[in-house]
Parts: sequence; structure tokens; C-alpha cells
Amino acid sequence: MKIKRLSITNFRSIEKLDIELPQICALVGPNNAGKSNILLAIYKVLGRDWVTVNSFDENDVYIRDAERDIKISLSFDPPLQYQKFMHADPSDIHGVSFEYTRYEIGESKGQRRLEQQCFDDKGKKVNVLAKAPQKGEQRKYQPLVGIPSEVKESVPLIYIGTNRSLKEQLPGARYSLLRQLFEDINKDFHSPSQTVQVEQADDTVKDVPKSEKFYRLLERAMGYLRTDSFIELETSIKKNALRQLGFDPDVDTDKLDFYFAPFDAMEFYKSLDLRVKEGDFHISATELGEGIQNALVLSILQAFEERRKKGAILLIEEPEMFLHPQMQRALNKTLWKIGESNQIIYTTHSPHFVSVPDYHEVLLVRKGSNGSYVTKSNLPSNTQRREKLIKELDPERNELFFASRLLLVEGDTEKLALPEYAKRLNLDLDREGATIVEVGGKRNLPEFADVATSFSIPTGVVYDIDSSDFGNKDDEKKFNKELDDRNNPEKNIHVWALDKKYEDHLKKAIGDKKYAEACQKYPNTGKPTKARLIAMEHGLPIPEPIEDVLKWLANKEANEAEGQHDG
Repeated sequence: MKIKRLSITNFRSIEKLDIELPQICALVGPNNAGKSNILLAIYKVLGRDWVTVNSFDENDVYIRDAERDIKISLSFDPPLQYQKFMHADPSDIHGVSFEYTRYEIGESKGQRRLEQQCFDDKGKKVNVLAKAPQKGEQRKYQPLVGIPSEVKESVPLIYIGTNRSLKEQLPGARYSLLRQLFEDINKDFHSPSQTVQVEQADDTVKDVPKSEKFYRLLERAMGYLRTDSFIELETSIKKNALRQLGFDPDVDTDKLDFYFAPFDAMEFYKSLDLRVKEGDFHISATELGEGIQNALVLSILQAFEERRKKGAILLIEEPEMFLHPQMQRALNKTLWKIGESNQIIYTTHSPHFVSVPDYHEVLLVRKGSNGSYVTKSNLPSNTQRREKLIKELDPERNELFFASRLLLVEGDTEKLALPEYAKRLNLDLDREGATIVEVGGKRNLPEFADVATSFSIPTGVVYDIDSSDFGNKDDEKKFNKELDDRNNPEKNIHVWALDKKYEDHLKKAIGDKKYAEACQKYPNTGKPTKARLIAMEHGLPIPEPIEDVLKWLANKEANEAEGQHDG
């Protein structure tokens, strides 16, 4: 079970959105871009037993425009099955839609209402049998009105918000991690294989189902609860109910009985609380701090993965919250394992929860003049490209998904030196959301550039004309031309070439003598670190075209224009 397609109109920051959702879906983008609103739209309509007009209000409408209507539609893969009558063929429900609109006629004209419907593979209303099928009778069909509760309940949605409330994941919550797990445990509890030995009156031992033993014990417990006042209340309710139904409470007491009984096993599971014991101190875990509650929620998530639950849809806000980098990486592995048999849609600001080789699992959320919009890569995912990117797997390179502007360089030398030149130019790259990513060699530049530009990330490429990656110089010339041909400022793709290798380019820029003197200051120092230390020396010139590269990366022209406008 997965949400195949999501369509949102006029909800919160989203005016219009229509996207396909992958099995594992990472929503990334700046703060206030609308990532959480995408999760909230799904949760609003699938994460509760009853969705009514009161599930929305005017603050949920895009730009609070009272003339607009909210519409949220979801299609499923595989389609849901709905059987209105026994012995009838089930109907395929390919999707559901919810529209927060208004009455157009009548006394309620202008008042808000919620229209819900199921649709088929053509987007039309689903037809179902008008009445139970009879042998020899021609079957009549009619449009299905609304969304039956059985349809909604067949979508196992789990939501983990930023508040990490443990209470929302306990068995008593309808859409929770532990509820899903205990439903399986309850099935196992009622299995004939689950037995317990019970001593009989003749001192023999007999195997009986655990469920039978459980209900016997509950009956005994109920015996202690049945005080005189309890029995009086039960008798009063029974007597008055019989009278209301037309029976004589004194004569017909055996025809219809009413009594209190203990809950079944699943209700017992639903009443469980997670407790913490430290020495003689006992407390509900729901009363502990956010950090501990977060750890418990994530541990339940890991237990969910270990039990190989299937078919659920998990919505998770910022899984990296409260976690050290090592634990973030561990949790990401858990999510990917869960994602093998469940759909996971999550928001994140952490490079540990996205991966360049899995760029097709990333949706980049931005906000423009018409509200939030989503960019999904149109770059084909093939085995060759994936293997090449996996070879260069590095969490630091995953930062490209979070960049407002991206500069790709060949290796550590440029990655370490260029930020120092930026400081000398008073350019704050971090404040501008700019990122420099080294790609592990010249040959990898095209692949990383393709991924970045497929998300419409403004991308710059700096390369050495003469690098050690190529033995055949004719091949390198051809490769250099292919890089140069990518230069397209109109599409915000820029390419800069450095003469020969970076070190030779630097030597040419500052002169052989000064370069030799600078190198002598830092003996026994690796090339990348040496390049960074030289870049820090204010008395030495900044090589061309580094200043132009960094001004572009910091978007200085746009910032200066904005400053002049503000002035």
C-alpha cells in the first residue's frame, strides 16, 4: 500500500501541487518552504477516524482567501477494495478526494461543507451495487456516496510529528506505531498454538488456549468489581432499557439481557501505558522530557522495522531531531529497511537522510510568488549512474540538496581554499545558503552537475584544464569541451576553467617567487591544507577567476541590487 499521487489545491502555503510520491520520499528545502504542509495535508484527511468540515478552517485556505476551496486528492497503489454487500464483487477504489467548499444553494448557501468521494482509475466516481444481489435479478449500480469508514480504515497511516509525543504512538492512539504492532500481537495471542497448562479438578493438567485462560481471569477480576452499587447501576440500566424497548422488566428479563463485561484482549493492549522505573521511582514515560520521548518513539520505530510490518504509510517530521550524527545515520538505515515494505514520507534538514545516488527519492520544496512548489528530478535513474554515484557516497556531498547555490569542484584543495578567499572578500557563503561540494575527481563533475541541475539548483563548476585524472590528453580536451558546453548563464549553470592544475594556476597568479616563499612557510603540509593556508594570506592576490566564482556563489550581484533598491 502506498500513496502513488498527491494533489493539493489552496491548502496553507500551497496553491497548486500535483506530484508522484516514491516509496521512500524525502522532502527537503528551506524553512517555511511548505514541507510540513505537504505532510499535514495527508494527515488531515487520512490520519483521523472522522474527517468533517471542522477538520479545516479559514486559516487552512491559501492566503486566507475566503473565495477559494481546498481540495486534497490521493491515489493509491494498489487500489483499495470496497465490498458494500456480502457475496458481491468488490469495487476498486483508486483514490479519494476531500474538498473544503461551500453550499451553492438553499438556506445554507455560502456556508462551508466538506465533500468527500472515492474515484476510479479514470478519476470518476466509483459505482457500487445499489442493493444486495439476488439470484436471477439484474444488478443495478449507483455512485458511491462519500468515503466509507471501511475504506479509510484500510489505509494504515502513522504520523510522527515534531513534538515527538509518546502518547500519540501508544496502543490507545488509533493511528500509531504500537497500535499496528499490537494488532499483530493480538492475532498471535488468539492463535490455537498459544496454549497454557491449567490444573483440573482431578489434579490433571490440560492445555487450554491462552485467550480462554485470559478471559477466565478477567471474569474473576470482574467478580471483585461487582459491588452492590455496581449491581444496582447495571440492574437500573437493564430495567429502563427493557422498558424503553417495549418489554416488561419483571417478566421479560430473560428475553434480552444487558450487562457490563470486561474488554477483550485488544482493548486491554490499547489501555497499556509505557512506564519507567528507576530504583523505587515509577512514572509514565509520557511525562518525561522531549529528548527521552523522542528516543522511545524512535526505538518503537526500530521495533516496527524488526517485526517486518508491511503496507503502512509513515509520515515523519524531521527524523534527525535530538540525534547525534552517528544516530542519524543509524536511524536512516532503519528508515530504508522499513521503506522496503512500507511507504515513508519525511521532511528533513539533515544530509544524513538524503543521498546523491538516491536523488530520485528526493523532492525539493521551495516557495515562489505562487506559493510552495516541488521540484522532482527528471534525470533518468540507471544502474551505471547509480553505481558511479554510490562509489562517491559521502554525507558532505549530500549537502547539495540543501544549497541555494552550488559550486562543484574536483577535490579537497579547492574545497578548502575557496572559503578562505570568500572570507577575504567579506562573502558569507553560509548565510547565503551556498555550498561547495568536492566530487572526488574531475571525471565525476558531469554526474553531480546533472543531479543538481535536474533539481533546478543554480550550479557552478570549476575544473582544472590539465588534471591527473586523464592519461590521454586528447580525451581530456574532449572532456573539457563537454564541460565548457554546459555553460549556460540563462539557466543558471556556470563553468569556469583553471589553467592546468590548481597549484599551477595559483603559482601563475601570485608569481613563482611568492609561491615558493609561501610554500616554505608550511613544510610537511599536504597540498589541500597548504592551499588553504596560502589563501588566508591577505598580502597575496586572489587568483582569477576565483573572485568572480565566489561573487556568483554568494549571489553578490543580486544582494547588491536588493540593497540599492532598499536604499
